[in-house]
Amino acid sequence: MEKIHLENIIKSIILGLFIGIILQFSDNTNIKFSYRVLAILASGCVGFFIGLVTEWLTAILPISMANARTYFFINNLIALIVTTVIMMSLIIITNSEMVKKGEFISVLLIVLGIICLANLSDYMMYRRAQNKLRKFKAMIKDTKY
Repeated sequence: MEKIHLENIIKSIILGLFIGIILQFSDNTNIKFSYRVLAILASGCVGFFIGLVTEWLTAILPISMANARTYFFINNLIALIVTTVIMMSLIIITNSEMVKKGEFISVLLIVLGIICLANLSDYMMYRRAQNKLRKFKAMIKDTKY
């Protein structure tokens, strides 16, 4: 449990809320504003659950895979699989007609695309921080001598 990153779970909640907002803007049906807000909050809850499961699965991976690039790739892959399974489960449980209309694939592609972009930007921010740290260490090393 100590290997689970709480920060990543919080990022998943925020990402879930963001995805909910994007999906509400892409939906052209005429429904009440309160239902749209509830859908966004439900999306945040789903994001929390996806983040929790993804972090738990990533935490049980062996330490030999502790390479940053491998970690981000596996974390993204697990997030995509968990998201797909949860979205398909929600569609089956609610007996929605989205599957019949084919809208499910477009919504799934939007969600998975946003998740991939978020994980890629998270990896790029990690690499940028590592480069700054490396430059700072080199600068300190040069000033000592």
